[in-house]
Amino acid sequence: LGILWANVATKTIWLRSLVLLLEPKLSTFIDSLVDTTSGLLIMLSTWAIKNTDTFKYPRGRARLELVAALMCSTIMGVANIMMIIQSVESVDPSANLPTISLIVGGCLAKIILLTVCYRHGTPSSRILALDQRNDILTSVVALSCAFIGDYYWVYADPIGAICVCTFIAISWFHNALNHIPMMVGRRAQQEYLSRIMRICIKHDSHIKCLDHVMVYHTGAEAIVEVHIVLDEHLPLRIAHDIIESLTKTLTMLPFVERAFVHGDYRCDGDWQI
Repeated sequence: LGILWANVATKTIWLRSLVLLLEPKLSTFIDSLVDTTSGLLIMLSTWAIKNTDTFKYPRGRARLELVAALMCSTIMGVANIMMIIQSVESVDPSANLPTISLIVGGCLAKIILLTVCYRHGTPSSRILALDQRNDILTSVVALSCAFIGDYYWVYADPIGAICVCTFIAISWFHNALNHIPMMVGRRAQQEYLSRIMRICIKHDSHIKCLDHVMVYHTGAEAIVEVHIVLDEHLPLRIAHDIIESLTKTLTMLPFVERAFVHGDYRCDGDWQI
């Protein structure tokens, strides 16, 4: 929540600086508005994950974070396309001391937010970090091109705006495309699979081998499916304790959302049924 309010404050400064730089334009207001809207979407998704009734939604609430990230990426990409259209129609740069001061102050605040968001590491915080990075890039290019356009070449301002908005739009759409596979069952990293297999093999001496191991995503964190082979004469109590303790061990891993461990007495590949 603190990051959200800090983001709103920096957006206000950034909006004021661009108004001074480019004169009042609808596209500037829209871009700042969708930035704040994206922050609100992320805040609402985080609140819903923690406060939704677990009886009505026993599983899957964490996927709201990826849904919010996908929505934000799409909105921001479209907003930057609108900025490109506005830049083509605008050739009136103006750089002055108040504008420069506001932009530099806003960039310093955004650098701090960028560092905090990247260190947090969640999909939502990475979206906010990408937003801060793009705003810093936009501010620097806008100021530089406005200065060049004011003193040397008038078309430097719209050309710079078109270039940076094109880059930002592409980066947002690329970010959206990267989130889609995480929602439809993409296989997890090989490192995760190897770690899961090593934990299963070393977990208990009664585990003879692994019949099936699958690690995949339907959200930000991974789902783990493991079929372990035990001795067919092993007492049910011991088999149950092995499976339950292995399930808890796998679920405690930072990248795992849920783990499903099935006990079998032979390698028969029946997980495909």
